[in-house]
Amino acid sequence: MVTFRKSAITSFCLVTAFMTSGCGRDGLSSSEIPGAASVGGVTVRRVFRLPNNLPDQWAAYQDGAGPWIPIQPIEKGGQEYEFVLKDPSRQLGFVVASNLGLGHVEVSVTFLTVDDCLNGLDLRMSGPSSNVRTQHGTITWSVAGLANDEHAMVSIAGLSFETLPPGLGGTDADWPQTGDLLVTAGSVNGMPTRMVIRRNLRLVPGMAIPLVDLSSAEVVPLQAGQVTLTNTPIADFIYAGAFLITAGGNVIMNQGVASGATVPFMFLPTSQQAPGDLYEVEYQYESAAGAAYVASYFHSPTGYQLVLPSIPSGAAVSNSGGPGDVRLTAEWPATEPGAIRFADYTQSPDAMNDKWWHLDISPNYPSGDGGTMMVPDLRNVAGWNTLWDLAVGASTSWSVGSSQSLRTGSAPQDGTSETWTAQRGTLTP
Repeated sequence: MVTFRKSAITSFCLVTAFMTSGCGRDGLSSSEIPGAASVGGVTVRRVFRLPNNLPDQWAAYQDGAGPWIPIQPIEKGGQEYEFVLKDPSRQLGFVVASNLGLGHVEVSVTFLTVDDCLNGLDLRMSGPSSNVRTQHGTITWSVAGLANDEHAMVSIAGLSFETLPPGLGGTDADWPQTGDLLVTAGSVNGMPTRMVIRRNLRLVPGMAIPLVDLSSAEVVPLQAGQVTLTNTPIADFIYAGAFLITAGGNVIMNQGVASGATVPFMFLPTSQQAPGDLYEVEYQYESAAGAAYVASYFHSPTGYQLVLPSIPSGAAVSNSGGPGDVRLTAEWPATEPGAIRFADYTQSPDAMNDKWWHLDISPNYPSGDGGTMMVPDLRNVAGWNTLWDLAVGASTSWSVGSSQSLRTGSAPQDGTSETWTAQRGTLTP
């Protein structure tokens, strides 16, 4: 699946009420340990997953409108943070800065409420839960029946890999106890034409999946379909993709640069489709004015129409800081109820330096008159590196927008969708 820009940081938060003193809670340094008055407070645990073990990582939280307080991982070298909230507003801010090396810095700021965490609000930062992927190890596979100009997509419990003749592959990953094996095959330059499905496969690290023969009776021929677009944008870049989502996995059914008023894809015959199977169509487009994205889910693979969101207008970014201080403030146009607002700021003076700030604001978090939010001032917080601040006099690209999911819970349902729209611009603070 594709996104416009995905941070190296993905997170989710777990919140539990506790009825004993918060003193000595892991993850709080001695200078920040709350007193006995925190009885009945709320413990917040934030879990961050990064693609690599990045040594230069810094985090802090804000209790209500109070000062930002630095925190350390619960375990040395870990990526879980725990802290106690006492402000009656039950609002919090959380920031993580990561130095990714070679002059590349990412700062991610989230403003939300305790109730957001309790209700499982997805702030577009949630990754696949590690709770179900409790086994680590290597699983291998072998694929037969491929012509020299064909390839296969092998998807095991949602992890997909391209496999070329002679059809051998393997990967080291975290695995759930069970998952679906979905293997599609077709021309390297075209859509898949056939498929092998093995549902609810027992997964054990170290196992070799029994041979997948794409010329055997196990093969299911795929059928051609299309999603009709109700409106087609004028854009510099357009991408479209379609996926099959099963109870235990997903696999791509077509993707690429799109054109025209339809998105073609391949689908299973009705006799092979399980009641819970869904198709997902993704569509995104970009221009100098901004970008828009939609993902929509449907069970019946025929006759589906997709309404594309429009690039918004009316957003603005200004510098509210004093001399020598860049404190960018984003202003949003009217957003749909329940939409999550976000702002991105990028400074890239050359190929070796890249600074990216990202803000997410829950719809339940008050953010100032007229829907505005300013980059927080972290200069006086212990451990903050002033080199991570946005620089004065540097050309800054900004993206201000909102996202919204009509799903109930973490799993998609038939007829639901997710949208992402943003307006773009530049300024020199």
